[in-house]
Amino acid sequence: MKSKLLTILKFLFFLGLGVALIWLALRNTTDEEFSNIKTSLANANYFWIFVSIIISGLSHYFRSLRWKILLDPLGYKPKTSNTFFSVMVGYLANFALPRLGEVSRCGLMTKYEKVPFTVGFGTVLSERALDVVCLVLIFFAALSLEFGRISGIANDLIFNTVSEKFHALMQKQTFVIVAIICLLICAAAFFYFRKKIQSLISAKAKGFIKGLWDGLLSIKNVNKPVWFILHTILIWIMYVLQVYVCFFAFEETAHLSVMVAVVIVVFGSLGVIAVPGGTGAYQLIVIQILTTVYLIGKPVAFAFAWAVWTSQFALIMSVGLISFILLAALNKEIKTEK
Repeated sequence: MKSKLLTILKFLFFLGLGVALIWLALRNTTDEEFSNIKTSLANANYFWIFVSIIISGLSHYFRSLRWKILLDPLGYKPKTSNTFFSVMVGYLANFALPRLGEVSRCGLMTKYEKVPFTVGFGTVLSERALDVVCLVLIFFAALSLEFGRISGIANDLIFNTVSEKFHALMQKQTFVIVAIICLLICAAAFFYFRKKIQSLISAKAKGFIKGLWDGLLSIKNVNKPVWFILHTILIWIMYVLQVYVCFFAFEETAHLSVMVAVVIVVFGSLGVIAVPGGTGAYQLIVIQILTTVYLIGKPVAFAFAWAVWTSQFALIMSVGLISFILLAALNKEIKTEK
């Protein structure tokens, strides 16, 4: 009962956060700008939005293929359909709560492909670690190529925000004292109870840790490293292309380069990390980038941000729900045939 209540409260919190961010994006919008936004959306070329949806679907497909490669050296050879459907259901779950998607897709693979949950979760953690490394590399590449334009927004969104919060905390003597005391208590408790802690690690716990560790190390033991790297590159190329092609949907953004799409992908990812599905946060960041850095009018920037986000949301909602149904239906059919 408590866990369900906590889940509901988390969902409501992140939903409220998304709504608050949407309000921030809209609060200074005039009636004239609202009218211009409607006009921009009405005049948009939705062919390119559709192309963006197809490209996004390909990125998810390449992710499912990469996941198969990670599971292969661990002795598991799931069907591509099951890995793809599980990935899509995972994306759907992430709209409800952060990181719920990772748990969901691993649970589905345990159910339909008999991949131990800890092993599957370990491979997903490896995936996430690799994605973070790729994001950081792309961020610094974009920063070096577009330094004059995006250094300011990088400082505002990342460096200044983190440094200011850290500096403010460190200026509070109470915080520093409490932090030191907590560290000392934790260290003392671990030293005092270390033998009991060791005895509490049962065979089951050891199996859990081993499965998780094996999954984490799967990235080191892939049997097809070239394909693994290729799928990783393709995933990120698709991420950039799905934004880039949307530029052609609006006359005012058609001149923007691929590098602008890279910048949006990098900073937009922060919004997706901050709020499940990026609801509100993604739009706010994209609007700020387009208006302040690339001098796109607010109505068009607003229309573009919502067109991109809504198209991805529609893809995940529709394909995610269909995938959930097909996972049960197709695997039930196979089980019946056996």
